[in-house]
Amino acid sequence: MTRNSAHGPSLSWAMLLIAAGVLANGWAWLTIGALPDEAYYWVWSQRLQWGYFDHPPLIAWLIRPFTELFGNSIIVVRLPAVLTWLVSSGIAYLFATRIYADSRTGILAVLVWSSLPIVQAGFHVVTPDTPLVLFGWLGYYFGWRAVVRRSLPDWLLTGLCIGLALLGKYPASLLLGVFFLALLSSQEGRRELATPGPWLAAAVAVLLFMPVVWWNGQHDWISFAFQLGHGVQTQIAEPWKMFSLFLGGQLGVVLPWTFFAMLYASLRPTRWGLPAGSFVSRLLVIGFWLPLLLFGVAGLTAKAEANWPLLAYLPGSLLLAGALRRWLYPEGHTRKGMIAAISVAYLLSLLLVNGIRFPWWLDRIGVHLPPQRTQLSQSYGWLEVRRELERLLAERGAGGNCLVVGGSHQETAMLALLLGDADRAIASPRARISQYTLWAREKMTMSEKPCLYVQQFDRPERIVRQVKLATLGEWRRVALLELHNPDLTTRWFGFFVPEREQLDGR
Repeated sequence: MTRNSAHGPSLSWAMLLIAAGVLANGWAWLTIGALPDEAYYWVWSQRLQWGYFDHPPLIAWLIRPFTELFGNSIIVVRLPAVLTWLVSSGIAYLFATRIYADSRTGILAVLVWSSLPIVQAGFHVVTPDTPLVLFGWLGYYFGWRAVVRRSLPDWLLTGLCIGLALLGKYPASLLLGVFFLALLSSQEGRRELATPGPWLAAAVAVLLFMPVVWWNGQHDWISFAFQLGHGVQTQIAEPWKMFSLFLGGQLGVVLPWTFFAMLYASLRPTRWGLPAGSFVSRLLVIGFWLPLLLFGVAGLTAKAEANWPLLAYLPGSLLLAGALRRWLYPEGHTRKGMIAAISVAYLLSLLLVNGIRFPWWLDRIGVHLPPQRTQLSQSYGWLEVRRELERLLAERGAGGNCLVVGGSHQETAMLALLLGDADRAIASPRARISQYTLWAREKMTMSEKPCLYVQQFDRPERIVRQVKLATLGEWRRVALLELHNPDLTTRWFGFFVPEREQLDGR
C-alpha cells in the first residue's frame, strides 16, 4: 500500500527537471531529420513479415499503423518511440511507488530513467529497442504483481509481454532467465514455481516467438546466425582492452555517476526498503546484473555495442530511485545539497546529450568538440540529396519508372523514404548483407531496370568517377554533392548513371 506522502518533502524540483527533459527530447523529435536506420525500419514496415535479417519484426508492425493513418513523415514514423518513452516512464513511476510504498520514489524513478542518455536518444529514434523497452517494463511489472497477488491472469500478461519483447529484439530472452533465477532464489518465488502460472507464462512467451523461429527456419536461420556472429567470436584478443571498451560504452550511455550509483544501489537493496531475500529484491538485482555480466563476458571476445545491456537499466532505475529517496530524506530531514547535486547531474545529462545532437550550442559557449558521427550528421543533407535525385530522374524521364540503387542498405532505405516508395530502391551488390539481400534473392523488387546509383563518401580520397556494380555493370558519375554538416563533418554524395547511357548519348 502506498504511503501518503502529500505532507512529505516536495518533489516539485524533480518534476520541473522531468518537464525540462520532455521539452528537450521533444524538440529533438520534431527537428532532427530521419536517420538511415529509421528509414530501414520504415521500409520493413512497408513489407510486413514475421522476421527480418537484422532483427525480429515487431518494430515494423508498430510503425505501420501510424504511417497508414498519418502518412510517412519522420515525425509519424517516430511516434512508437515517443509513446514508449511516455508509457515506460509511467510504468517506472507506478512500479517504484508500489514496491517502495512511496509516491516520491516513483517520481525519482522517472527522474533516473529519463536522465539516461540511452533513454533520451530512444525518445525520438525508433529502433528495435523501442518494443524491447516498452514490453520489458510491462513484463517486469506484471511479473512482480503476479507473485504478489498469486494471480494467474497476471502471469499470462507477463508471458504476453515477454513474448512481445522477444518479437522486438532477441536480448529479451534474458527476461526468461531473470524471472527463473529470481523465482528460484526467493521463498515466495519457489512457491510460485510449484504452480502453473510461471510455466504458462513461459509457454505463452515462447509461443508468441514461434513465428520468428519459423521465419528463420525458412531462411536458413540467417537472422539467428547473424546476431550470434555479431556478438560472439571464438578468438580472444586483448580481453582487457575489449572489456574497457565495453565499460566505456556503458559509462557513455548511462553516464559515470549514474552507472556507479546503480552498481552501489544494487549491492544493498534491503537498505533502500526492499525486504531481504524477497522476490522483488532478487528480481531487480538479477535483472540489473545479468545483462551486464552476459554482455560484459561477450565483450571480452567481440566488440559489444553500448545499447546491448539496455534491459539492465530498467531495474537499475528502480534500485537507484530507492537509494535516492534514502539519501535525500534521511530520518525525515531533507538534504538540500543532495537535491542540488541531483539537479546538476540531470541538467548536465541534458546538456551533454543535446550538445551532441546540436553541437553548435557547445560552440557558442566555447566548447569545441572534434568532428564526429552524430545523429545530426547522419540526418543532415538528405533534403539536398532528394532535390538532386528528383532532378536527375526528371532529366531521364524516369520520375516514377526506374529503380534507384543505394551504396549501402541504410542509404538505400533513405532513398526509398525520400521517394516515398519502399519498392523504388535496391541495395548495391557491393553492400553488406542485409534484408535487401534476401529480397533480391526472392525477387521482391520492381521489374524496371536501375537508372541511378547514389553513394555516400565520408572522405575526399574515396570519391570516384566510375564504379562497377557486379551484375549491374559499370556506372559513371554525373553529379557530386558536397555537404558541410553543422557538427563540422563533411559528406559527399555521388550520383551515377549506367555507362551505356554515355555510349547511347543520353
